[in-house]
Amino acid sequence: MNTASQPESVFTVTIDAEEIRVRYRPNYIGGIDPYAIFEFVSPHDPRRRTPISESGYRSFFAPMQEISVAPSIEKYACMVALVLAAEIAFSARAVRLSTAR
Repeated sequence: MNTASQPESVFTVTIDAEEIRVRYRPNYIGGIDPYAIFEFVSPHDPRRRTPISESGYRSFFAPMQEISVAPSIEKYACMVALVLAAEIAFSARAVRLSTAR
């Protein structure tokens, strides 16, 4: 996938049956190794908790080189969201285990 001339885009991913709006901005950080930013936002007003954020907002910086080998921007964002959701779930389980002692 050619990421050099990609425009900013907004789309939706669904994680745990909940929609999350994604704003993708390529080349957000320029230079030799440019990075994009993905902003994952609750579609509700006011924002509500999502599977990847208690506040309803989460940003993620990704190397453009990594995004360029993904099947699509949407699939890359979905993979990132799944990893972030697993991270939140793992942290919540760890807290429950530590307070149960």
